[in-house]
Amino acid sequence: MNTSLKTTTIGIDMLDKALMNGIPKGYTILLAGTPGSGTELFAKQFASAGAGKENVVYFTTTERDEDIINTMKSFNWSTDIKIVNIGTEYYKKILERELVISRYREEGIPINEIFLPGKKKEEKKINFLTKITYEISKLQPPFRIVIDSLDFFLSQYERGKVISSLRTIKAHTQYCESVALITMLNNVYDTATQSGIEELVDIILELEMLRTATGFEKYLIVKKVRNHPEKTGIFKYEVNEKGFVLVK
Repeated sequence: MNTSLKTTTIGIDMLDKALMNGIPKGYTILLAGTPGSGTELFAKQFASAGAGKENVVYFTTTERDEDIINTMKSFNWSTDIKIVNIGTEYYKKILERELVISRYREEGIPINEIFLPGKKKEEKKINFLTKITYEISKLQPPFRIVIDSLDFFLSQYERGKVISSLRTIKAHTQYCESVALITMLNNVYDTATQSGIEELVDIILELEMLRTATGFEKYLIVKKVRNHPEKTGIFKYEVNEKGFVLVK
């Protein structure tokens, strides 16, 4: 192994050791899992691991800012991060307007009377893919970014455009010797989309839960480590007061 490789922590000691005493700077990680497996919590632990040492930005599409911060505080993790709430902006700029239109339609108000002509300039559609790449381009390295989750973008935009944006984000992360974590649901997309995303990233982690007679067994699968196939493997994990930990 190249002992001069610059690495940073992923936020879980035993996982760092299982990889390359951390993750190489410049790497992009894909974290896939089923609902309830803990991808959101893992993302917060990853973000906190860089707080105070890296410029940490957490892009969320599903949670309120206060929920993210309160969860991190409950594990005594550092909350010195910036949150960019795509989900909230999507609601305010698009969904809220659609709800108003639906309500007025039900009340019999003509569509042309819902919004005044003078406000049409405000109705320009926001491209959230462009927004997220723009926000990342402004970051000063070293940075650590979390995109939770990719599923939002895959539901809103053509798959090819999402993969193209990912390629840009990965290239920028690599050039700046920074790190990125992207979450998504596992095994829900077509083969071309799945393989296109997996080919781009440097590390693929999967969280899996198997039902047993007494509950669930939780597994973290290291599916891919670029240039290091010997690093792939399966580990049991649990969540305790410290967050995610691998168990022997």
